[in-house]
Amino acid sequence: MEKIYKWGIIGPGRIAQKFAAALKLVPNAVLHAVASRDKVKAERFARSYQANHFYDNYEALANNEELDAVYIATPHTFHHAHALLCLQKKRAVLCEKPMSVNFSSTAEMVLAARENNTFLMEAMWSRFLPIIDKTLQLVNDGTIGDLKYVSADFGFVAPFDTSSRLYDLKLGGGSLLDVGVYPLFLVLLLLGKPDEIKAFSQLASTGADETTAALLFYKNGILASILSSINAQTPIAAEITGTKGTIFLDRPWYKGSEIRVRKNDTITDTFSLPYGDNGFEFQIKEVQECLEKGLTESDKMPLGFSLLLSDTMDDICRMGKISYSTAEVR
Repeated sequence: MEKIYKWGIIGPGRIAQKFAAALKLVPNAVLHAVASRDKVKAERFARSYQANHFYDNYEALANNEELDAVYIATPHTFHHAHALLCLQKKRAVLCEKPMSVNFSSTAEMVLAARENNTFLMEAMWSRFLPIIDKTLQLVNDGTIGDLKYVSADFGFVAPFDTSSRLYDLKLGGGSLLDVGVYPLFLVLLLLGKPDEIKAFSQLASTGADETTAALLFYKNGILASILSSINAQTPIAAEITGTKGTIFLDRPWYKGSEIRVRKNDTITDTFSLPYGDNGFEFQIKEVQECLEKGLTESDKMPLGFSLLLSDTMDDICRMGKISYSTAEVR
């Protein structure tokens, strides 16, 4: 009989609703427990998604020995503490992106996972979509020749509210951590660690970045640019240019289903790939496959990559004068 993986969720907010809905799309996955500081909210969420248990504190969920994995969906500044809580109990963790608000916290999470021989993965759900795998295949096959330039953006308009998750530094507010992590992920996935970075940020009165732009330079002659914003609607497109052509990931590229290849001003190939019913089901399957194999990290989204992502975001934050050093809640 196929094993049924029992999941727990810490932080039943909007993103957790999408995750819980995705669990229903994976035949051997089930939501088993949910925890919130608000007992009423936890109970309501558990009833909505047929979870057997609900708690008004996170430690109680971490102590549930029936759980196979825990999805952490709290605001960015809480990821570090909640992941450590679960890892120390040897509960496998899928932590919503970004892994944490700074490199030092991410490094502590990775160390805890390795010391406890327990699975940990950053929930960069776009990494597991078919469109990303196909893009990597096209690049690696030399379809567009040698890479020269990569650009990606993600911006939307959010109402200015000093107490909202997007603008409050104590909740990890700002465009870079919320949506800038997507284009940065794509660049690092394709090009690896940059040799030099130049970055600029427009800060709100709260200190959160409303817009951040960065250029990443590589000694082999490749250049990349990323843009994130919470006060401007950007194209949300991605382009990968090489010596023989360009790969276009149609908007919104981070959850897209179509790729176009252009050579000599002509579209030579178009690839349509399934996005899925929800999109989150692909990362759920990845976690469960890793656990089935006894792995403590994913080959597709390894901990080393999350460390690189976090370290690079730290560099961009420093240049943009974005500081979470006194904002993190542990």
